[in-house]
Amino acid sequence: MIRRVVCALAIGGIGILVLGWAAGLGWRTPLVPQQRIVLPAHDFRVVMGAGVEDGEALRVAAVGDDGDALQSIALDHLRAEDFPLLRYRFDGFPRTLELSLIFRRADAPADVQAVTIPWPGKGWTTLDLRGVPGWRGEIVELGFSEYATPQIVPQSVAFRPFRFDGAQLWSPSWRGGLAALGTAWFGYTPWALLSVSALGPALETAKTPPLLPYLVVAVVLGLAAAALVLRWRRPRLLRAAVIAAASTWAALDLAWLSDLHAKHRLTEHLYVGKPWPDRARLVPDQDTEAAAEQIKAYLATQPPVHHLLVASDSTYTKLRLLYLLLPLNVAPLALAGEAPLPRDALLLLYASDTWRYDEGRGLLVAGNRTIPALPLYESGAARLYRLRSTPP
Repeated sequence: MIRRVVCALAIGGIGILVLGWAAGLGWRTPLVPQQRIVLPAHDFRVVMGAGVEDGEALRVAAVGDDGDALQSIALDHLRAEDFPLLRYRFDGFPRTLELSLIFRRADAPADVQAVTIPWPGKGWTTLDLRGVPGWRGEIVELGFSEYATPQIVPQSVAFRPFRFDGAQLWSPSWRGGLAALGTAWFGYTPWALLSVSALGPALETAKTPPLLPYLVVAVVLGLAAAALVLRWRRPRLLRAAVIAAASTWAALDLAWLSDLHAKHRLTEHLYVGKPWPDRARLVPDQDTEAAAEQIKAYLATQPPVHHLLVASDSTYTKLRLLYLLLPLNVAPLALAGEAPLPRDALLLLYASDTWRYDEGRGLLVAGNRTIPALPLYESGAARLYRLRSTPP
């Protein structure tokens, strides 16, 4: 009986040591934070969108014209190294929104730092800011920004009013470090383009320790401790190793399935119960789809197009346009490089600040490159030009 108690204590101690190692905690780290800065929600000012005080909280009732909401608070030159743990709490935060941390440093007040942080569930969410590259020096402003989950959720259905309850900044501690580790390993993150190859939940926006290596280390050390204390022979140790490996595999798979279930809840929220025509219109880039339809409708009234070259500052938007403009003969303008363009080519610029049109010279200009062109059509962020082969 005594050996079993000693074994249980040894395995528990190993688990604590491995968790502390993964969270970057040391022997001298206090159990609870020695310093805390409480940031009441009602002290945050609404920079974008609309919000009203709701007791100690702040109720965000609307987003700005660009579909974003932002709340911020000024800080008195807070040392980032002294407060690496951020805690925040929201109530009724829509699953269709993504959350970003916004902050400014005293050494670069004009440079706004922004990093996506875990979606806030019920209760407090803790984040270790040591994994955020810009969190250093003196912080003079901190805030939260909310917007439609990129490339997933249409802005037209993304927003629903929610309540911001407040935030806190903590000094290093075991309590805060382990809470942040739990967020990093099990916090919900929405679908992303890399989700098709992701093996499990992970906070992709800040450097966080992966779960698998530390879990394997804990299992191996736990088996070694059990074998030594309980004096297991080889057959029994082998059986325990097989059981531990199967249990570890099942635990990792359950964590992955939990994250997958949370991601599917967003998909269900968007599409379940809606007829197919409504689902077809619920695309995340409705403006891009509308622009593609307008271009196709315009070109349908023109002579046949043999080459349509597309440029956009966003790679994702450019690729979506190439897809949406099919079956036209479309290709990225960047692929042409410095080679001569086809004489009958049309050039489509969408949401592009890289390219500008010099009306006086009749040229499209991007850096040192110029393309002689004539404007044909313009609607919103879409501008269509025809390649000009002779001087104006």
